Amino acid sequence: MKDPYRELAEKHKQPLEKVTKPEVEEGESLQRPVHKKADKQTHYPLITALLVFFIASPFIAVYAFKEEKPVVNQIVNEQPDQAQEESAQ
Repeated sequence: MKDPYRELAEKHKQPLEKVTKPEVEEGESLQRPVHKKADKQTHYPLITALLVFFIASPFIAVYAFKEEKPVVNQIVNEQPDQAQEESAQ
């Protein structure tokens, strides 16, 4: 049993021809045209400002809510309650 597709292929079979030099008409080139990159660098000042604000806001909050603590240069010794009463008399 033969394959019907194989028989059809054998029937329409043609010999291959070797191409020595491609035929190119004048003005045509084999390379794809190179597209120039358009300047698509658009600047969005509002987005830039929001980005800077959100990055800087934690630092600004820490600076704004930072409380100045007094510097303690002396050592404080607490005395018991009884000692304080005796010294008060």
